[in-house]
Amino acid sequence: MTLPSRLTFWRLLLFIIGVLAFGSIWQATGYAHMMGINIFASKSWISALATLVLVGFLCLLLIALTWTAWCDRIVNLLEFGEHVHLKPLPGTLLFLVMTTVFFFVDINPVFNTLLRDQYAFRLLVFLGFALAGTQALKTFWKPVAWSLVFVIPILLQASLHRVAAYLPVITDYPFTLSWSETSRFYYPSLFLSQWIYGQRFPWPILHPSLHLLLVPPYFFNAPLWFHRFWQVAIRILLLGLISPALISRLNIQNRVLKWGFGLWVFLYLFVGPLYLHLAVPVLIMLWGFNLKDERRIWLALVLSSIWCGISRINWYPMPGVLAASLYLLEMPYRGKSISRYLAKPALWLVSGTVVALASERVYIALSGISATSFFFTSLSSDLLWYRLWPNASYNLGVLLGILIFSFPFWIAIGVLSYQRWVEWHPLRLGLLVAAMLMLLAGGIIVSLKIGGGANLHNMDAYMVCLLIIFAYLFFRRYVPENNRVVKPINLHWSILALLIITPLWSILRIRVGFFSYDRSEAQATLAALQQRVNQVNAQGGEILFITQRHLISMHMLKGAQLIPEYEREELMEMAMAQNKAYLLSFESDMRHHRFAAIVVDPLKFKYQDSSFTMGEENNAWVRYVVKPILCNYREGQAFPADSIAIYIPQDGPENCP
Repeated sequence: MTLPSRLTFWRLLLFIIGVLAFGSIWQATGYAHMMGINIFASKSWISALATLVLVGFLCLLLIALTWTAWCDRIVNLLEFGEHVHLKPLPGTLLFLVMTTVFFFVDINPVFNTLLRDQYAFRLLVFLGFALAGTQALKTFWKPVAWSLVFVIPILLQASLHRVAAYLPVITDYPFTLSWSETSRFYYPSLFLSQWIYGQRFPWPILHPSLHLLLVPPYFFNAPLWFHRFWQVAIRILLLGLISPALISRLNIQNRVLKWGFGLWVFLYLFVGPLYLHLAVPVLIMLWGFNLKDERRIWLALVLSSIWCGISRINWYPMPGVLAASLYLLEMPYRGKSISRYLAKPALWLVSGTVVALASERVYIALSGISATSFFFTSLSSDLLWYRLWPNASYNLGVLLGILIFSFPFWIAIGVLSYQRWVEWHPLRLGLLVAAMLMLLAGGIIVSLKIGGGANLHNMDAYMVCLLIIFAYLFFRRYVPENNRVVKPINLHWSILALLIITPLWSILRIRVGFFSYDRSEAQATLAALQQRVNQVNAQGGEILFITQRHLISMHMLKGAQLIPEYEREELMEMAMAQNKAYLLSFESDMRHHRFAAIVVDPLKFKYQDSSFTMGEENNAWVRYVVKPILCNYREGQAFPADSIAIYIPQDGPENCP
């Protein structure tokens, strides 16, 4: 691959830093105006803005001087780290200090509160510490080009930022932090229902494999904070393991290249992000596929297909697609007949899909749920075609978002395959492209389903396939049609820069939000819920927890009996799919006041159009859930600070909003 010259590297970096400095001034003055701050009356504001102005103009001055006779002096000044000589150990320690400072700055509540929306300044600070880390590396790592060394602290800092974004959710706050968090706690308990609740309840309908991964904390009655820690840890672990699995397949020997590529893959997988339970079949196939051991391939295919069968319907063919793609990359055509060459990958694809379908049927039979239609709601839900384009739910839109993300990969794959055209049979390249396009089309369709399209996570299968094919081409680990050793080619540095910037930008836009709560107020809410449970039990009634079911599964409420029907995420799924049998049952139970009390978020009867975030989803919830409740129940108690309300039966006839 080609690298930018020293001069090009420093001019580009100085230009970016200068632009960010002036952008920070623009954002800071806008923030001050919004907050009613008189900048000229504050010495701290004047000092901060003056510093940014100095940084911006200094960058412009240095760029201008690189076109003069002072050029070499300026570059030598910028590369002062190269003129300092440290041994590897102290140099490495200095590097780690420089590159981890941003992590601690990023999680600092003051920095986070004041500057979380000031993207230009956050990027400026990020690049500043990355440059400091680069200077530290160059004190002992002399031969490597500055542009390559600069990539290491960039990737490390971004990876730490991605981890930092998860840390604030590890809290002992007793109630749910987000829409689906309580479901992630509750559904795993159903696999151990006899032990936890004292009776057998049906298994989860949605994402069974995900909830199987979240079961372990229940084995030792772990507290809520540990459940949150486990969800973060298992996500980082499973996605992180894909890096060494892919590196092992690629046989990358250079230690620095291993770490750099591993960090980049880690960041890449969090762009969608890849669902943690869908990392499992990817890992199985990457470790298990071996053309010298066909039994091992079949074992990996069957295991990963069984897992996909209890995951998501669009992942049923994924193990077969991965096996076929690895086969096309590692097995040359070399004059075979088409039928003979494609027999194995075709058999793997068909067999894997059949195993996934069979796995799903076995799970349904064992789940204890008689209505099989509940497992296929995604097939009947609406397609929202406008989400292809920029919209309130996703500012880029599904199509533009995935095109921006994919563009550098397709350019790189195109350049790499074109320059090595003689090493490929057109059938192999054509089928690899077809596999990626098929997964892309499937991901787009799933993203357009109501409930999707807010990010790129439904593109996970396509993104994994794209990553693997690109990596094989870039590291020259495919087997060519001729028997020659694959020679290196020149891939322009600008393409590599785009490959790094794309996941980097997506990751750095994630805010590190901090959560704090009033412990006494939360405990008062918990005590009020316990009192309501005691009251309902004394009257021989039932209390329905649509939300906050982890309070029952983790025994945070005493004497609360689980009613398995009508959990919030399940209700939402049935509302979006307009499952008549399920929704009629729910409406009937509301009309007949089956429950003495209902615990749910405060309900608002308000329809929205597509100009609102997830407007159609809101309308399905309002039409099929909120309205039946509010027609027959009224708010008995509310706890706004914890987003909890208790609804009790209305007196008299229906009174709909």
